[in-house]
Amino acid sequence: MTDMKTMLIVEDDRDLANLFKIVMEMIGFTVQMIHDGRQGLEALAGQSLPDVVMLDMHLPGVSGEEIYAMLNERGEGWRVLLCSADVQLVERYRSMGAKALTKPTPVDDLQRVVLEIAAGNHVECSSA
Repeated sequence: MTDMKTMLIVEDDRDLANLFKIVMEMIGFTVQMIHDGRQGLEALAGQSLPDVVMLDMHLPGVSGEEIYAMLNERGEGWRVLLCSADVQLVERYRSMGAKALTKPTPVDDLQRVVLEIAAGNHVECSSA
């Protein structure tokens, strides 16, 4: 039995995605990266999802908002961390109950929120 958590980072800024990957590996995650919205949508449309999805809101191909809407419709929105430099967009999603952070964000805040999401993977709970 392994405690290794999985994460998919969907971020078109490759340097930022690599930084996120390193930061998440530091706390024990196995990380896969995708740099395009359409590929992200395809990867997440299947039945097997990672423990946490870090999702940029502004992506080429398909927006992060569309990907989040699809996951939320399936009841899987709880495993998503939305990231954007757009403060108003982040606040709008937070007001709807989503986990969302503005970029850049302090590493410890990022790790804390990701660990909270991953911990929710073991609890059957959908109320706020």
